Amino acid sequence: MIEALSNPGTMIMLLLLALALIGGAKAWRMRLEWALFQQWRQDGMPMAHHKQDTPITAVEVGTSHLDSTPLAGADHALKNPPSDFRTLVAAVRAKGNEPYRVPLGWHTGGLVTARLTDDVNHVLITGQTDAGKDNAVMGMFLSLAAVHNPQQAQFCIIDGKGLGWQKWAKKAHTWRLALDPEEIAGTMAALVTERQRRKTILQAADVEKWDEYQGDDLPLLVVFVSELLLLENAVGSKALTSWLNTELTAARAFGIRYLLATQTASNFDTQWRSQISLFLAGFQPTPTQDKPNTGMSTAELEALGGLPPSKLPSPSSGAAGVFTAIQGRDIATVRTSYLSGQHRTWVLSTLPDRADRLPVIAQPATPPTTQTVAKTIDDTALLALLHSGAPLPFINESSSAAIAHSNGIKAESIAPVAPSSGSGILSVDDTNSPLVVAADIVPADEQRRILAAAQAATSRRQVSLKLYESTGGQKYTWVQVVCDAAGLLPTQKAA
Repeated sequence: MIEALSNPGTMIMLLLLALALIGGAKAWRMRLEWALFQQWRQDGMPMAHHKQDTPITAVEVGTSHLDSTPLAGADHALKNPPSDFRTLVAAVRAKGNEPYRVPLGWHTGGLVTARLTDDVNHVLITGQTDAGKDNAVMGMFLSLAAVHNPQQAQFCIIDGKGLGWQKWAKKAHTWRLALDPEEIAGTMAALVTERQRRKTILQAADVEKWDEYQGDDLPLLVVFVSELLLLENAVGSKALTSWLNTELTAARAFGIRYLLATQTASNFDTQWRSQISLFLAGFQPTPTQDKPNTGMSTAELEALGGLPPSKLPSPSSGAAGVFTAIQGRDIATVRTSYLSGQHRTWVLSTLPDRADRLPVIAQPATPPTTQTVAKTIDDTALLALLHSGAPLPFINESSSAAIAHSNGIKAESIAPVAPSSGSGILSVDDTNSPLVVAADIVPADEQRRILAAAQAATSRRQVSLKLYESTGGQKYTWVQVVCDAAGLLPTQKAA
C-alpha cells in the first residue's frame, strides 16, 4: 500500500478524486441554498400599509457571522460588508414584515434600512465619481423586487449616461426606462401624467391619499434619477427646478417616491430639497459641500455624532460605497454591499420578465365625470410646458392621456372630454369657451387674449409686446405655451 501511494500516477488520481468529491459537495450545497432561496421568495411579503414610524436602525439579529471590522476613517461603517444578495435581503426581512423596506448599508451593528412608506418620502443620494450611488440604488431595487411582485412595486429609471440598467428593460417591475438623453424629457412628462392619472383614481375611490387606497392597481412607483445634471441638460435649469418643486411636493400622496442622485446638490435650487426626508451622502472634497448634501452644517452633523461627507474616506482610496445616512436627527455612517455585474445578472434572472407581467388593470368601475376632469393637458402640451420652464400642473388637475401602471403602457383615456366643434381645442371652463391648455397653466382670460392677438400678428414676440409690453418672463412663456398648443405662429417665424 505504501508503494502504491508513492506512485505519482496513483497520487494524481487520488487527488482528482478528492477534488471531485469536494466540488460535488459544494454543488449540492449551492443547489440546496438556491431551493431554499426560491422557497423564501415564494413566501412573499404582506402588502398592507403599516402605521409604524420607525427611524433608520440596524438589524439586531443574524449579525454574528458578519465581519464587524470597521473601515478606517469611516466611523462604524463595515470594512467588508456582505456581498451575497441573499444575506442582504435576509437582513432586510429580519427587520419585520412592513412593506417597502430598503437597505442603506452596513455598520458594526448590522444593516441600516429605511421604509419608503410611513417613514421616508424622497431620497437624495450624493457623492463624487465612483462613490457607489448606482450600486446603492441597485441593491434597493433588487431587494424590493425580490419580495414585491410587479403589481406591488414598479420602477422608473432615468439614467441616460451608461449601460448599467439596460437589463431592466425586459423586467415586469420596470414601469419606464430612459437610457438615452433624448428620452429624458418624455419620461419627465410621463411622470407628470402618471401622477395626474393616480389622482383621478384616488378621487374616484373617495380617499385622500395613496396609503388609504385598497385597490391593487396602483403599485408604489419608485423613480430613480441617476444624475440630475442630465435632466438639466435635457430640459434646462428653469424647467428642471419647476418639475422637481412640483413633483416632489405632490408625488407622495399618489404613491410615487423619488431617489435623486448627483455628485453634489450644491448647484441646484433649494426649494425641492425641503421635500427630501433621507440624505445618503457620500464623499465630498470640502466642508462647504456638507450642508447642501445633508441639510446640516459640518458642525451640526458632528454635534449629533455623525461623520460629515467632507470627512469620509474618498472612493479613490478604496472606500467606495461609504455614505452617511441622515434622517431627521438620526445619523449613521454605512457601507453598501457591492453587487458585481455577474451577481446582478443572476438576481435579475430570478425576477419575472415583461412577458410574464399581469395584464393592464382595468380602470375603476365608477369612472370620474367630465366635471372631475375639468382641466386637461396632453403629453404634447406637457413636453412644450416642460421645455418652457413654466409652472407644471399641480394638485387640482387630471390627465386626458392616462398611462397604465404596468411598464408605462398607454391606456385609454379615463375620462375624455369632447373637443369643440371643428377643432382639437378642449372646452374646459364654465362658459364652454375653447381653451388650449389648462387654466392652472395659463389663466383662461389670458388664453383668449393671446389667441385673439395671434390671429393678427406675425410672431409670438409681436403678441407679447402688444399684450404685455415685454418679450420675456412669465407672460411671454404664456404666449409660447398657448401658441404651441394651438399650433399658431411657429417659432421659426419669430421676429
